[in-house]
Amino acid sequence: MKIRQSFEQAICILLLIGASEKPIKSHELSQKLDVSDSYLKKVTRQLVISGLITSKASKLGGFVLNKNLEEISFLDIFEAIEGKEKFVETTHLVEKVFDPSLKVKETEQVIVDYLNTAEKQYKSKLQEITLEHIFKSAHHI
Repeated sequence: MKIRQSFEQAICILLLIGASEKPIKSHELSQKLDVSDSYLKKVTRQLVISGLITSKASKLGGFVLNKNLEEISFLDIFEAIEGKEKFVETTHLVEKVFDPSLKVKETEQVIVDYLNTAEKQYKSKLQEITLEHIFKSAHHI
């Protein structure tokens, strides 16, 4: 499993918005992250849809956080970028390929259970850290 670059970029976008005293414009974010404005808009759209940020349209507008930094976990960001779908969706291919007398269905369930447990642990770890932790760490350096 590999997390897309947009996850890292979303973290940076949220930190930049959170550190700004005024709404921050799309072109400012794209310059700071050194990405195209059109690409940045794809990432910010996911953050808007997930409810983490809002876009205020006006001369003084831009992006603002909908929550405080301590209320935004890495899990919130991960789900905004990667989605909330389960990691494992079996096609039950083993039942088609192997002899049923080998108890492949039961073995498949054991495997799926382990993978589901791993997913829960992964998401639990992501839930533990908030943007406030990162913001405070960056200011202690």
